[in-house]
Amino acid sequence: MFLKSFQIAAAAALIAVPAMAQAEEAGAKFTHEGVTYVYTTQVSGGERVIKGTAFNGKAPFELHVRGRYVTGTFNNQAVEFTQAEARALGIQVASN
Repeated sequence: MFLKSFQIAAAAALIAVPAMAQAEEAGAKFTHEGVTYVYTTQVSGGERVIKGTAFNGKAPFELHVRGRYVTGTFNNQAVEFTQAEARALGIQVASN
C-alpha cells in the first residue's frame, strides 16, 4: 500500500505543476517532499505526456494524462490512477 501511495503522490505531484498546462516545457524540474523531479512535457493529441526522472536519475517515469485518468510508469512499474485519487491525497491536480 505504501508503494502505491508513494507512486500516486510522486506521479500526481508532476501533473500538479501549473506550468505543465503549457504546450511544451523542456528541462523543467521541481522538488516535492525532498525528491527532485526533472522532466519534459508536451501535449499531443489531446493528452499531456510527462517524461523524466526522480532520485537523481535513478527512477524514470512516463505519464499520460487523459481526461480524468493518469497512466504510465514510475520507476519502471505501471501506475494508473485518477486525478480524484491524487486529490484525495491532498495533491492539487490540474484537469486536462
